Amino acid sequence: MITIFDYTDFRKFLSDYHEEMKKENPRFSYRFLCTQGGINPGNFTRILKGERNLTLPSAIRLARVLRLNKRERDYFQSMVLFCQAKNHEEKRRCFEELMSYKESSVRILDAGHYQFYDKWYYTAVRETLAFFPLTDSNFAELGRCITPAITEKEVSRAISLLLELKLVEKDSQGRYIRTDALISTGNQIRSLTLNNFVINTMKLAEEAINSGTDETNLSSVTFSISTDDFAAVQDEIRRCRRRIMEIAKESEHPDRVFQLNTQLFPLTKRYTGGKA
Repeated sequence: MITIFDYTDFRKFLSDYHEEMKKENPRFSYRFLCTQGGINPGNFTRILKGERNLTLPSAIRLARVLRLNKRERDYFQSMVLFCQAKNHEEKRRCFEELMSYKESSVRILDAGHYQFYDKWYYTAVRETLAFFPLTDSNFAELGRCITPAITEKEVSRAISLLLELKLVEKDSQGRYIRTDALISTGNQIRSLTLNNFVINTMKLAEEAINSGTDETNLSSVTFSISTDDFAAVQDEIRRCRRRIMEIAKESEHPDRVFQLNTQLFPLTKRYTGGKA
């Protein structure tokens, strides 16, 4: 029996619910759900494909047709709002609402990953372990090495999370070292956590500019290209990023942590030859 609290995507939940009910009753169909929920069957198919949104009143009616209890109905509505959020802050707020349900496995499956990218200094602390001999006695010293500096308490919080996610471990001498573990999570959460991280590191870039340090490489370029050229530029950025990561991986004696941000985004709408 599927459990709604295992999901963060209401479309995936509805699809799995349909498949399960179909096994019990071959005559069960989406049309039945639509008829009972007062939803146009044609629109419902487009909703499941992500081409149209499910309105909140329709979500409420549909939740009742699914015979969800009060808490499950509330969770279903939160999923709908999360999946259809129009901006990052709204999506972030809705995800935190999903995490607030104690029954939800999202707390186990995704919350740790979300937290890892929510604070920029978690990754900074982990990378600093490549050269800094961190033990339980010098958290404050590591905090002062990071720019901008973080507190001993923040270092402790970072290490606790990194240990929980198995991204660091203690060696036989009591020194914290990095592991080769990777974080992997669903597409919905991946985009949310990555956006959190990018926003935070962009703020760090602004601080780096204001600090006036010489050890930065800042540049910007504005250009006009076609859709095909855009795909080629994306490939070039990916190749460059992979090469930089290879250089970092082969670095024998790292002595500091750097942050590289790459942003490519449109400054205009696509022009098709008609009126703007």
